[in-house]
Amino acid sequence: MKHLCLLLLGILISVSVLAQSKISNYQVSGQIVEKLSGKGVPFATVIIKNDSIKVKKAQACDNSGHFSISLVAPLKYTLTVSSVGYKGFSIPLIVSKLKTDLGTLPIEEGIELKGVTITAQKPLVKVDPDKIVYSMESDPEAQANNALEMLRKVPLVTVDAEENITLNGQSNFKVLVNGKSSSMMSTNFKEALKSLPANTIKDIEVITNPSSKYDAEGVGGIINIITTKKTINGYNGSVGSGVDARGSINWSAYLATKIKKFSFSARYYGSQFKQPESGTIGETEYFNNTDYHYSNSNGNSTYKGLSNGFSGEASYDIDSLNLISLSFWGYQGSYENNGFTETQYLNTSDAITRMYYNYMKSKNSFGSLSGNIDYQKTYKKPDKSLTFSYKLDNNPRSVNSTTDIDGITNYPSYSQRSENDAVGREQTFQADYYDPITKTHQIEGGIKFILRENTSNSEIYRDNVMLGNANDLDYTQYIMGAYAGYLIKWKKLSTKTGLRLERTWNDGTSKTSGINTDFTNRLFNLVPYITLSYMPKQGQTIKLSYTQRLSRPGIWYLNPYVNNNDSLNISYGNPALKAEVSHSFELGYTYFTPKFNFSATSSSSFVNNSIERISRVESTGATASTYENIGKDQRYGLNLYASYRPSGKLNIFLNGGGNYSKLEANNGYAITNEGFSYRGSLGGRWTLWKDGSINTNVGIYSSSIMLQGKSSSFYYTSLGVSQYLLKRKLMLSVSTSDPFWHKKKYTNEMKDITFNSHYEYTYLAQNVRLSLTYNFGKMELQVKKARRGIKNDDLKSGGDNQTGGGVTQP
Repeated sequence: MKHLCLLLLGILISVSVLAQSKISNYQVSGQIVEKLSGKGVPFATVIIKNDSIKVKKAQACDNSGHFSISLVAPLKYTLTVSSVGYKGFSIPLIVSKLKTDLGTLPIEEGIELKGVTITAQKPLVKVDPDKIVYSMESDPEAQANNALEMLRKVPLVTVDAEENITLNGQSNFKVLVNGKSSSMMSTNFKEALKSLPANTIKDIEVITNPSSKYDAEGVGGIINIITTKKTINGYNGSVGSGVDARGSINWSAYLATKIKKFSFSARYYGSQFKQPESGTIGETEYFNNTDYHYSNSNGNSTYKGLSNGFSGEASYDIDSLNLISLSFWGYQGSYENNGFTETQYLNTSDAITRMYYNYMKSKNSFGSLSGNIDYQKTYKKPDKSLTFSYKLDNNPRSVNSTTDIDGITNYPSYSQRSENDAVGREQTFQADYYDPITKTHQIEGGIKFILRENTSNSEIYRDNVMLGNANDLDYTQYIMGAYAGYLIKWKKLSTKTGLRLERTWNDGTSKTSGINTDFTNRLFNLVPYITLSYMPKQGQTIKLSYTQRLSRPGIWYLNPYVNNNDSLNISYGNPALKAEVSHSFELGYTYFTPKFNFSATSSSSFVNNSIERISRVESTGATASTYENIGKDQRYGLNLYASYRPSGKLNIFLNGGGNYSKLEANNGYAITNEGFSYRGSLGGRWTLWKDGSINTNVGIYSSSIMLQGKSSSFYYTSLGVSQYLLKRKLMLSVSTSDPFWHKKKYTNEMKDITFNSHYEYTYLAQNVRLSLTYNFGKMELQVKKARRGIKNDDLKSGGDNQTGGGVTQP
C-alpha cells in the first residue's frame, strides 16, 4: 500500500508538472541596465505580482541583466525590480500575447525609493576580470576614518605599523586619482592619504596586471582612487566633519549643479592631524670594525600637520556626439616633526668611542595644482570614441630642517640648518582611439608625450655659516609612449592583447660649490600584454594573464651629488641605472552570485635587475650609500577574497593571502634571503535596527621578507557604529581602532656576513573617532566626463620611505 501511494503521488506530480508546462507559455523578457552607463546589472531581482499583490514569479537576472519569466495567464500584473546598491522600481505590466519583450529597463544607483528605505547592502568588494574594486561609500567606517586607515581593508594592499604601503607584496606601485596621475600622491602619498577624508572617496580600484593602455611603470600594479561623483538635478551637496581622541580634526564639503548643457561639481576637504610621541631603539654590530663595533641609539619624536585640498569637474555637451570635460584639483599641506636621538658607538671592549645627542626639527610644505581638459568625439556606433587630452601639473615643495648636535665623546658640537625649495612642472599630451568593430572584435590605440621639468635649490648653514656643498639641481625628463590593443570574444572565451612602446630621456645638471656636473640617462622599453578569459557559466570567470611592468629610477636615484652633511651617513645617486623590468603572471578564478562572492588569484613575478641600495661602512665609521641594478627578485603568491550576504542586513567578508619571496643581490659577495609571509582579515557589517549598523574588522600581517632581514608581524582591530537621522540626511558615526592595545611595538631585523642590526618602533595605537555628515539636494544627472583621458602612472610612488631593504657593507 505504501509503495502504491508513492506511485500515485509521483504520477500526480508528473501530471501537474506537464500541465503547468503546457499552460505556462506566456513569456515576459527584458534586460535591467544602469540608467547612466547602459550596462547590464548582474543578478538583479525581478518579481511579477498580480492585482492581489501576490507574488506569481520571481527570478534573478543573468550576469548581463537579462531575464525571461513564464506566466500562466494573460492578465494585468505589476513588475518590480530591485538590486543591491540601486533604487528599486515598479511598473504596470499587461500580458496579452505569448511573448512580451520589455526591452531595456533602466535602474538608478541609490538606496531610497519614495521614502521607503531599501535595507539591502551594496557589496563592499566587486571582483572584475581586470581589477578588484573596494566600495568606500558602502563602508560606514569611511565616515569617521581617513583614507590611509581605510586602505588597510582593501584586498591585496598592506599598510604596516610605520604606515609603509605595499601592493601585492611590492613597495613599487603607481597611484592614480580618477584614472589620472597625481604628483601629490606620487611625492606625498602617506601625508595626502592621512589628510583625505575617506568619505570623499567612492571606490578604490586595485589593478595588478594593467593592460597596455596604462603606462608601464609600477611593478606591483596600480591603485586608482575614485572620488565621489554624486548625481544632480538643480543642485545637491554635503558637509561633514570629524574628530578623534588625539585632537585630529577633518572637514569636507561637496556641491554640484547643472544649468542646461553645463554641469559642474566641486569638493573641498581639509584636516589637522596629530601623532603623539613615539619611541625608537636601534642596535647594530659591525663585525669588521673594532673602534666602532657597536652602535646604540634611542629617541623619540612627535608629528603633526595641516592640509587643505579641493577638486572639481565640469562638462559641456556641444551636441549629442561631442563633449568637452574639465577637471582640476589642488592640494596644500605641511607637517612638522620634532625629535631627539641619543647615539653611542662602542669598541670591541664595550668602551664608548663616540657619543652625541641629536635634537631635530623639520617642517615640510608641499602643494599641487593641476588641470585637465578632454575633448571626446563619439560616433553613432555605440562606444566608439576619439579623445584628445591635455594636462598641466605644478608641484612646489619646501623643506626646512634644523639639527643641533651636542657632542659628548669624540664628536663635535654644532648647529646645522638646511633649506630646500623645489618645484616641478609636468605637461602631458595624449590621444586615444577606441572602436568596437563588431560584438566580437575591438581595437584601441593611443599616443602620449610627457614633459617634466624640475628645479631644486638648497642652502645649508652650519653655525650660521653657509657650507659650500649645497646642491642645486635642474632636471628634465621626456617620455614618449604609444600603445595598441586588440580584444576578441568567441562564445565564452575572450582574449585581450596589446603592446606598449616607451622611450625616456633624462637630462640633469647638479650644481655644487660652483661646479656643474651634467648627467644623462636613456631608456627604451617594449612592454607586451596578454589576457585570456573563459566564462564556463554565468557568474564564473577564469583568467590567465602576462605582462611586464617597469620601475624607472627617479631623480634622487640618478643624481650624482654627494650628500655628506651628516659625516657618518654619506649618500649619492647613480646616473647609469636602468629601469627595473618585472615579468608578471596571474591565474585567477572568480565566482559571483547575489549572496556569495569568491575570488582566488595565484601570481608570480621575477625581476633580474632590481635597483638595490648599496651601503658600505668605511674605516672612519661612516656609511656611504648609492644604488645599483644588482638584485634578483622572485615572488609567488596566492590571494583569496570571499564575502557572504545571507540577507540584506548582514555582510561577512574574508580577505587574505600568502607569498613566497626569494631575493638575491651581489655586492662583492652573495646576499640572499627567502621565506613565506601571509596576511588576512575578517570583517562584517550588521544592520541591527532601523537606519543603524555595526561594523567590525580584524586583521593580521606576518613578518615581511626583505633582502637582508625581516620585520615583525602586525595586527589591528576596529569597531564602528553608524546611525542615519533626519530621514537619512544626517549620518553619525563612531569608531575605535585597536581598543585592546594602548601601545604597540614594531621591530625590524637586518643582517648579513658584515653586520647585524635590530630596530624597535613604539607608537600609540588606541584611538576613537566621531564624525557627522549631512546631505542635501536632489540627485538625477551625473557630471559627464570623457571616457578616456590622461593616466600618468609612471612615477615611482612613496619616495625613500617606500623602498625595500638595502645592502649594508662595513
